[in-house]
Amino acid sequence: MKKRKIPILVMSSILAIGVVGITMFTYVNYVRQSLWNQAVNDILDSTTQEQESFQLFIEKDMENLTTILNSVSLEDETVIGSIMEHSSSNGYNLIYIDLNERTYLHQRQKEKLLDEEVNLLNNLPLSKGITKPYLNRVNGERTIASYIKLEDKLLVKEAPVEYIAEQFSLSFYNDLGFSYIIDDSGNVLMRNNHKNANRTMQNLFDIIDIEGNDQAIIQSFENALANHKKGYALFNYHDDTNVFCYIPITILNGWYIVSIIPNDIIMTQANNIIIFTIILSVIIIGAIGFILLLYRYNQRKHKNEVEYLAYFDALTNLFNYQKFKEEGNQRINQDEKKWAVIYSDIAGFKIINDLNGYEFGDKILKELAKIIQNTISLQSFSCHMTADKFLMMCDYQEKQDLAKICESIHRQLYSILKKYGLEKESVIKFGICCLEDDEIHNIDGLVDRSHLALNEVSSNPKDYYSFYNYSMRERMMKEADIEAKMEKALENREFVFYLQPKYNVLGNQILGAEALVRWIDHTGTMIMPGDFIPIFEKNGFILKLDEYVFEKVCQYLSDRIQKNYPVVSISINVSRLHFYQLDFIERYVNIKEKYQIPDGLLELEVTENVLLEDMKKIQEIISQLQSYGFKCSIDDFGSGYSSLNLLKDLSFDVIKLDKLFLDNSVNSQRSEEIIKSIIDMAKHIEIKTVAEGVETQKQLAFLKKTDCDMIQGYIFSKPLPIHEFEDILKDSQRLVA
Repeated sequence: MKKRKIPILVMSSILAIGVVGITMFTYVNYVRQSLWNQAVNDILDSTTQEQESFQLFIEKDMENLTTILNSVSLEDETVIGSIMEHSSSNGYNLIYIDLNERTYLHQRQKEKLLDEEVNLLNNLPLSKGITKPYLNRVNGERTIASYIKLEDKLLVKEAPVEYIAEQFSLSFYNDLGFSYIIDDSGNVLMRNNHKNANRTMQNLFDIIDIEGNDQAIIQSFENALANHKKGYALFNYHDDTNVFCYIPITILNGWYIVSIIPNDIIMTQANNIIIFTIILSVIIIGAIGFILLLYRYNQRKHKNEVEYLAYFDALTNLFNYQKFKEEGNQRINQDEKKWAVIYSDIAGFKIINDLNGYEFGDKILKELAKIIQNTISLQSFSCHMTADKFLMMCDYQEKQDLAKICESIHRQLYSILKKYGLEKESVIKFGICCLEDDEIHNIDGLVDRSHLALNEVSSNPKDYYSFYNYSMRERMMKEADIEAKMEKALENREFVFYLQPKYNVLGNQILGAEALVRWIDHTGTMIMPGDFIPIFEKNGFILKLDEYVFEKVCQYLSDRIQKNYPVVSISINVSRLHFYQLDFIERYVNIKEKYQIPDGLLELEVTENVLLEDMKKIQEIISQLQSYGFKCSIDDFGSGYSSLNLLKDLSFDVIKLDKLFLDNSVNSQRSEEIIKSIIDMAKHIEIKTVAEGVETQKQLAFLKKTDCDMIQGYIFSKPLPIHEFEDILKDSQRLVA
């Protein structure tokens, strides 16, 4: 079964939808990733700002403690107590420690340090710093202490963790995100009161582990904290994926600010863009879908019109040739009926168009189409092939049924043409080929052979149809064989020329000769011109052959001239196709000059049908040839549509009276007078006359009375091989001498 082809618009639309979908998907992912990266970078920037703010707070705190310590160390204890009392009213406590005295002073109370406390304070690694949160033994609050140590004096500032946290935002993204301050082991040092913050969690890894996160990511996060690196990680928390951004606090070794925000919040802006993109893409896809639906609607609406344009001829409403072949092959392969193709052609249809116009010609074609449709059976079908050519594929029982179809169509068309007074100018002819007549397996074979049969129909109006037979095929195969061998034959010089003498009317002097080509193949068999010249005329090979014969004649004349042998003018046939070659004159002149042939020895014969072409162009070519020393002659004068006006309009040197013209005139006094008048007029305008095909004494006697210049025919000599022609030329020269 033949696969249905998907319409280009449908394919294009599907492709467009696919492209839009892929583009949308790619763009959405790109936007999602780009905006997510941007948001994470923004969070890192915010966290960095918090870290810088926290560090600045600590540094200022240290500066203040240093200033206070430098001051109070010079004052008495009363002043120191006053400073400490003032600090407590601001939410934090100052503790003054004297390691020498092993005492500490806070809120005007002086107490002794324990031994372990003295040891701890003596072993402080830095002269200033901040402690991790601890429980204050006085008030039980979680406290962070910062300290300054100068020699044996320390000033410690204790503040509740909540007090420190209140000095910083620790929330961001419109309060949708929050932060922790942790150490490098994940212990929470500070937290804010954000609604999403875990107020009981002591270590960050507790909530990360609980949520069942990827261990590789957790390990990567631990390594980053251990190596004091900043970055981000995605962890599940509160049933959502959250972004954890972490920044080390550089002045506090092992402390980090970790900002946490739900991933969905980060993607809110991206999701808005993505939703817009999806909506836009859906609109585009919907528009494409609408176009597809509209296309399908129009496709169905115009289906009959499309089929008509694809399968029917607009002028006649019959099948076109392509549809005819499709239907024909189906019938041949599926039906077991007897089938035949009838190929019809209106002879002389060009005259109808020329005399009455193309509109009238189209009217006749429409009438013929109706006749065909009404004549053939319902199972049969027909097509308008081209111009005035029609094809019919008909089923039949007996071949006589097909002949009756042709007779009926011929009769009906004759009646229509008679109505317009055209029945004599136009006759329809038919070539018939039956499937049973040859080994035919497809419609092309039937059409080709029916065309062969059409070409066999004679010019007799009574013979207007012909059945194909195998001999026609054999002739076609013979033509194909000739065409297959022609190039090699020319290459192997199998083409030779014979010379047929042109005598004076007395037959005792050779005045010239005509070169006539013969094909002698490699087996020595002679193929006559009538078998190959028409084929060469049709396929254009005649151009090569004519030029080859012309050069061989020039070579022959040049050889005789160099040897001082007698020569006569030789005429060579030139096909009408040469007149359409732009370099025709140049090529022939070059050959003539190559062999240095004197003017007047070469005569080019053109057939009378050339004169039906562009007269002005023909005259220009003839004049140019004559200017280069060629003589020009009309061959077969009187066989076609020639008139005496041609002799006035075209400057030919010779006219050759056609044999048929001569045959039809010998026994008619009136025709004799016409021929005499032609010859007399030719003499008056200095044109030589040659009567060709002269075979009888009666013809010769008549031509002697007309004073014809030359006789060419079997009555004096047939075409001769070169050596035989040379012998009679020598004898002729001796007789004249």
